[in-house]
Formats: sequence, structure tokens, C-alpha cells
Amino acid sequence: MPKTLSSISRILLSGAAAALSLAVASAASAQSDPAKLTFQLNYPAAGYNAGFELAAEKGFYTDAGLEIDIEPGNGSQITAQLVAAGKVDIAFADAAPVMKLISQGAKMRVLATILQGNPNQVTALKKTGLKSAADMKGRSVAVPNGGSQAAMFPLVLAANGLKESDIKVVNMPPDSMVPSLLNGTVDVILGSVDAYGPQLKSMNVDTDNFLFIDSGAPTVSTSIIASDAFLAEHPDQAKAFVAASLKGWSAAIDDPSAAISAMTGMFPDANAKLAPGQLDATLFLMCVNNARFVGRAEPQQWADTVKSLSEIGVLPADIPADRYYTYDYLPAEATLRSCPLK
Repeated sequence: MPKTLSSISRILLSGAAAALSLAVASAASAQSDPAKLTFQLNYPAAGYNAGFELAAEKGFYTDAGLEIDIEPGNGSQITAQLVAAGKVDIAFADAAPVMKLISQGAKMRVLATILQGNPNQVTALKKTGLKSAADMKGRSVAVPNGGSQAAMFPLVLAANGLKESDIKVVNMPPDSMVPSLLNGTVDVILGSVDAYGPQLKSMNVDTDNFLFIDSGAPTVSTSIIASDAFLAEHPDQAKAFVAASLKGWSAAIDDPSAAISAMTGMFPDANAKLAPGQLDATLFLMCVNNARFVGRAEPQQWADTVKSLSEIGVLPADIPADRYYTYDYLPAEATLRSCPLK
């Protein structure tokens, strides 16, 4: 009888050990499997979002335990709306439309700010004779559908003593903006230093350009954003994504050509001719508006942004600036890239 019990015990112990081994192996496998995330861009792949593609190519996301699917966007406003609607967890969009949606009850936050001043600008052909943004009075002005320009434009109008009734607003698809300017359909376009500007420059077109940040809209701009639901459920993934993305942008600062190569490698249809100019503009905007670190807008920058947007009714004045952003998912200050860029 003792021998029989001993045999049974050995069988039970063997089975338990096998089950434990299987459980440990399964747990290890689960831990090693990367977390899959879809990241929505502000626009189709271009120089102004190439840092993310470089982060992917260099394996920074993989090293952080993430598997990232980078999806092209159709404008910051649309990308922000997708996050607000719960259709996208994490994305890249201009802060102004994001903040407006948050003020209306959308559950999301800005995690890291890549462009610390918005890239938008008023653009007219040199022959039009604009000397400042105020000279738009009486002109037809094209506004791209879905872009951040529409949300920011009231700041420029107010700072230059204009009302919307002083101009003729023409809404149109982004792809129609430059052709409409060139063929005289409109006098002015609300373009950007990182998109329409390089396009016109590549065509050797002489233009006058007035940056929004110098014309009454010195606001923080394109940022990594995420839904509150995603942040609550996956805080470690959010931190890992932000850190890996900033590492990618730091690599882009050091080697812009590598960022362009990563962009075209991931998105072969991206415009490689315009991308260098777009990336140059992005690097310029990373450290404007008294920024101290790449990826982190300072509290005063946020306060100034809220003040400007609330003065023209884009945001309510009674919501504090820190309701729109958080530093909780940024890497330690010592690891951030300092401004000005060197």
C-alpha cells in the first residue's frame, strides 16, 4: 500500500510540475509579446511626422515592447475627433482643435508637444503685395478642410484688427490649396511653413508669408494625444510610446536624411522631394516660444495658449490650462533633448 501511494504521489507531483511549467511558459510568452497599438498621424506621411517612422525603423518601439501600426491622417481636426469619439487611442494632432474638444467634454489629454509653435502661415503670391496679415482685408482666403488653420485663424484676425466679414473665406480640400493660389482662384491661402511652404518653394514660386506665431497666434501646436480611457487602461504603454517617439525625434534631429529614408521606406508614396523642407520647418518649430525641452511645452506656454484662445471664444476662460495636458507620461527631464537644438 505505501508503494502504491508513493506512485500516485509521484504522478500527481509530476502533473503539477508540468502544469506549473506550462503556466510559467505561457506567462513568459504573454510578457514577451509586444503590445499592439495603432497610432494616427495628423496628415499623410511627410517630413513633419517622420520622427515616428524613424523610431519604428530603428526599433525603438520594439525595444519598448510595442508593435506600432502608423496610420496616415486627414488633418489634425479629424484626427482629434477620432480620438474624442473613441475610435483611436493615441494620435498626433494640433493642440488647438484638441483643446477645443476637451473643453466640450472630450476625454483625452496632450502627452507630449513636438511643435511648440503652430506651423500655420498666411501665404500670398509676391505680386499680391501683402505687407502683413492685416492686408488680407477684402481678399479671398482659402482654408483647408480638416486642418488646424480654421481653429487658429480667429486669433490672427483679432490680432490684426479684422473680422471674418472683412474677408471672403473659401473652404477647400488641402490638395486644392496651392493650385488655387497659383491660378488666381483665391488671393491668399492659410498654409503652413511645414507643408504648403516647401511645396511652393520647390516650384520656385515667390511668396510673402506671415507665420501665425508672429501674427497673433503664438500657441503650442502638434502633439501626441491619447484618450483618457487608453491612459487609464494602459499607462505603461503610453509612457513607453512617448519615450520611444521622442527618441525617434532626437534621432531625426541628428540625422534628418535617415528620417526621410524611414518615411519613404514605410510610406513609398510619400513625397520625398518636399519632405526635407517639411522636416527643416519642424525642427525649427520644436524649440520656439521659449521652449526648454523637445517634447515638453512649459506651463507658461500652455497658459498663454489658453489665454489667447479664450480671448476669441475658442476656449472657455474658466478651464485651467492643466486640464488640457499632462506631464505624467513624459520621460524624466534629464533624458529630454534640450532647446535650443545643437
